[in-house]
Parts: sequence; structure tokens; C-alpha cells
Amino acid sequence: MKRDLDLIRDIMLTLEEKMDYKHNMKDSVLLGLLRIEELTSEKLNYHLGLLCESNFIEATELRVFGGDRAYIIRSITQSGHDFIDTFGSKNIWEYAKGNAIKVGTHTLSFLVEIGKDYLKKQIGL
Repeated sequence: MKRDLDLIRDIMLTLEEKMDYKHNMKDSVLLGLLRIEELTSEKLNYHLGLLCESNFIEATELRVFGGDRAYIIRSITQSGHDFIDTFGSKNIWEYAKGNAIKVGTHTLSFLVEIGKDYLKKQIGL
């Protein structure tokens, strides 16, 4: 399975917009909120696992019958909010992706660094 960086951004922006402080969110609810026609629960859960590994979200992973994974998302972490603040703008996201493609890498951490550098340049740092 390939990592879909646009999906990661979409997940994070949707969580910020739709989650509240009092309730967890099930992966099945998030799947409906994303409204991406070709998105499967398997692909979503794979990416939720990546977001947990990257410390962007706090979630409980459940193994269901048959070995499938499910997630209950508890919160967005500080790192997750920093990602959202950096890439809330589609222009910054596209700039970072475009520059990453130029050098032949698509790592999430590298994209974050490009985005931060772009923002620093915007304020003259």
C-alpha cells in the first residue's frame, strides 16, 4: 500500500474541523466525513496508523475479527496541530509537495520542513 500525502492532509484538516473536545471519533465516522468516493476503510486505517506513528494524533487501535484494524481517535497532538497550522493553506501544501518532487522525495517530515521554511521566508526569517 502506498502512502497518500494528500489523504493525510485531508484527514488532519477534517479532524480539526469536526472533532470536539468531549468526544472521540470512530474511523467509520471519519470515513463518512471525508467524502472521498474511492477511499476504503482499509486505506483510511492504514493512514491513521501512520498518523499515530508520526505523533500527529492519539488513537486507540483495535484489531477486529479477521485481522482488520479499526481506530478510535481521541485527539490531535501538538505536532498534529503544527502540521495543520503549516499546511492549512492549499498554496503552502502545493509548494511543499512541488519542491519535494523536484528533489525526488515525499517523506512527511521533509514536507513539514519545506512548509516551515516557506513560512519563515514569508516573515523574513
